[in-house]
Amino acid sequence: MKSSLLLALLMLAPTEAVVRDGESLAEVAQRTMGDRGGASELKALNGLKDNAVVPGTKLKLPGPNRELAQRVLTTARNALAAADTKAARREEASAKLKEAEAYFQGARYDEAAQAADGAWKLVAGPAPQPTAFTVNVTDKGITTVKSRSGQPVRVEAEGVTRPVHPGESVSVEKGQPPPPPRAPLGVPQPTSPANRLKLTVQPAKGGPSPVTLAWKAVEGAEGYEVELVPARGEKRTLQASANQLRVSLTAGLYRWSVRAVAHEARSEASAEQGFEVAEAPAKPINLQVQPSKWK
Repeated sequence: MKSSLLLALLMLAPTEAVVRDGESLAEVAQRTMGDRGGASELKALNGLKDNAVVPGTKLKLPGPNRELAQRVLTTARNALAAADTKAARREEASAKLKEAEAYFQGARYDEAAQAADGAWKLVAGPAPQPTAFTVNVTDKGITTVKSRSGQPVRVEAEGVTRPVHPGESVSVEKGQPPPPPRAPLGVPQPTSPANRLKLTVQPAKGGPSPVTLAWKAVEGAEGYEVELVPARGEKRTLQASANQLRVSLTAGLYRWSVRAVAHEARSEASAEQGFEVAEAPAKPINLQVQPSKWK
């Protein structure tokens, strides 16, 4: 029902405009898109060689992907403005944002959103964690190395070397080589919501609206770890016992990834997915007043 309603609303949006007498391309853009700067987009969309347009000409208008590209561009601009001027990869992010702006002016909205998203990732991504691990030796001479974060730790015994990745541990008996690593866990594949989907949800009573994140189950996984990153706010790390997670979210843009976890093992994180949460407008209240018998 919700997807049908959203599709119906998109179909109601005008797809073309007719140039009026004495109207310039910039004025058409202002009238139809609310932005005189959209003239370059109309020019690209309609294959025009210059800004001169004949009255009565039918012009194709941008589709709903323009709004999404605008939102992603705004998020990337804000992230770049807030980033430390000495932050690593800031220059690369700035170049990526310029690329996104050029795509947008050329009405290549999907490519603009992708480039802007790449710029945002460069400055808003998590900082690399320092390498940390623990070593414990029992009275029986069993050494256990547990890697907590950063680069893998290499354990060597009896001429055999074994890497221990973050989240893993290995126990080595005295005089024995490290045991062979377990088969790596598969990487979960996100299934819902679809990448770059705009979710229109009904406001929940007393709080944010619930959204369900889902992915394909991984054989051997004992649980899952979900990283959820809002466009504004702190990253959240959430635990799930099954291959889906219901989480309450306010309106805004989000990115998320998921990894499988098991005893002493964690998979690589899935490819990041993005989505937007938008609250549906409140339903109008219909009041009916009964006629009174009093005169």
